[in-house]
Amino acid sequence: MNDLREDINDLIKKIPVLILQFGSDTCGPCHAIRYKLEQWMSEHKEVEARYVDIEKNMEISSQIGIFSAPTVLVYMDGQLVARESGYFSLDALLGDIERYLELRK
Repeated sequence: MNDLREDINDLIKKIPVLILQFGSDTCGPCHAIRYKLEQWMSEHKEVEARYVDIEKNMEISSQIGIFSAPTVLVYMDGQLVARESGYFSLDALLGDIERYLELRK
């Protein structure tokens, strides 16, 4: 998963299925989620993801309303379809994304 380097609004508009993970270097659960997302992404090339360090990107985090880490946002066709923060089931979230991808085929 790449670190965020592009304008976030442009990404949301142009990438059909986008996962944004907000975290920080000091957040243990953030590292675990990033690792698991990277593994999942290797099998789902149709999905793109970006990692946003909330400490280095405070303006973006504030603009989107991110106040805790980890937070994962899922955008499909430019629309926010899922938002999970704190302690959540990443497996359940990824399962939801897989079902959506099947419907798109």
